[in-house]
Amino acid sequence: MGSMWTLTLDTATPYLALGLFRGEEGVGRVVRLGRRHEEVLFGLLDEVLAEVGAEREAIGALVLGTGPGSYTGLRIALAAGLGIAFAQGARVHGVSSLLAAAWPFLAEGGPPLTPLFTARNRLYYGATYAKREGRPVEITPPRKLKAEELPHEGLLLDPPPDPRALYELLPFAQEGAEPLYL
Repeated sequence: MGSMWTLTLDTATPYLALGLFRGEEGVGRVVRLGRRHEEVLFGLLDEVLAEVGAEREAIGALVLGTGPGSYTGLRIALAAGLGIAFAQGARVHGVSSLLAAAWPFLAEGGPPLTPLFTARNRLYYGATYAKREGRPVEITPPRKLKAEELPHEGLLLDPPPDPRALYELLPFAQEGAEPLYL
């Protein structure tokens, strides 16, 4: 079982983030799509599988971005991910898409960061995180924010969820993937 790959997938934002990882090995892709995730997802998965030289059967676990995001956007990763997991008998885990977007920028012991996803009606989805002893620390949970409520520092505006971050956050993931609709 040591040869199994972990598929990471996030469709909560205008980006499709998809990766396949196994220890240090792996390939991640981030594609800005707007609203066409489902048209591109399986083709991109096949490309990435070919690149690492694996078959779909080699997927042993999935880490799905759970949002917050649009209802339609979140459904795509969850439906595709759960479909793949069911077909392959793979385990499914969920990680906040905001955390997966901030993780590459968080410095150990460094200042907290607030990733923001632009929502509708001049609102943002935001949460504030720090990194302590290699672990993510949620300082404020995901919520809807108006422009005037935003913190004045440490903002990351519309960063794409990072495919490798989803993999690195697996030890802190929840079992199963419960979407977060705010």
